[in-house]
Amino acid sequence: MSQAKSLLDLMQIRAHNRDYLESINGTLGTALGYKKKSGFGVSNEPAIIVFVPRKINPKWIPGTNLIPDRLEGPSGLWCPLDVVEGGKAEAEDPVPDSPSELAERLRGWDAQVWSGSQVAHWVGEEGSYSMGTLGAFAKRRSDDKLGFLTNKHVAIEAGQKLYHPVPWGTHLGTTTTVHEFVLDENWYTGVDEENSWVRVDCAFVELESSFDVNDINPEMMGVGKLGSVKEISLNDMSILGQKVLRVGRTTGLRYGTVVGFGYEHRDGADFSVYSDLLILGDDGIPFSTHGDSGSLIVTHDNKHQPIGLLWGGWQEKLRTGSAQENWTYGISLSRVLNLLNIDLVTE
Repeated sequence: MSQAKSLLDLMQIRAHNRDYLESINGTLGTALGYKKKSGFGVSNEPAIIVFVPRKINPKWIPGTNLIPDRLEGPSGLWCPLDVVEGGKAEAEDPVPDSPSELAERLRGWDAQVWSGSQVAHWVGEEGSYSMGTLGAFAKRRSDDKLGFLTNKHVAIEAGQKLYHPVPWGTHLGTTTTVHEFVLDENWYTGVDEENSWVRVDCAFVELESSFDVNDINPEMMGVGKLGSVKEISLNDMSILGQKVLRVGRTTGLRYGTVVGFGYEHRDGADFSVYSDLLILGDDGIPFSTHGDSGSLIVTHDNKHQPIGLLWGGWQEKLRTGSAQENWTYGISLSRVLNLLNIDLVTE
């Protein structure tokens, strides 16, 4: 038998044990990461992380309900299990818009539209509106049409008009392509679970033809020029521990760390849903909140390589002793760009 060494190994073991993992009492889902050893922090041992509402010493749990220390998968693969206490916060503390100069510029004070700027749309006919974040500018590969990348739940559907900074402001573009879910076998090579989908939540919005391109700045405000897109490999564990940052209209510039990959859960649905990236904000500061949806996730180094598209996040308890933290969910950017048939514009 051989111990798992890569994300793909862990995904195959998890798929092989899907029925058991979903039968664990109160399970909140699973993710791929490194095992945490009591008193020693996170190890370098690839593991499947099982989130449960309450973690109890095995001494007080009947043997039939004990979660094993390890799981075996196909072709002699095995990996340890790491049981982690987690749970949705009973109520989210509202996060006010950041008063920083950078965030205020993103919300419309600046004379240009940047990666991270605010976009908005009218909701129905009732006069209400919704706001999100422009991730990055991009060009469609088929015809070089200029536009921008954001979430599907920000861009809504083909034909939706988006404005900057508010719906009664300037018409910035019109949504042409959206995707919300993709079958897991079409997203992850070598993984196919029955009735499982990856939440991709992405959209391409074509720039309004009358919009002056001189009013566009493809840099990420407060960060600088974007580097080349970073591929996320399933053949190793290198994405785990990656330091990242993002810029969004609500909280401005935030920093975080990738702590898990391939988070899979049901959350009351009759199908399982994956998200590629599980990110925690650094220093106990949430990595994102409402309105930051659509933000581009880039490496926190001198390369500023885009690696993901942020689609959500809310207050959760991830590990005992860490109190309320913020899980942010993101999707692999290179796969999103291929799905939308676009390339980022960095000049």
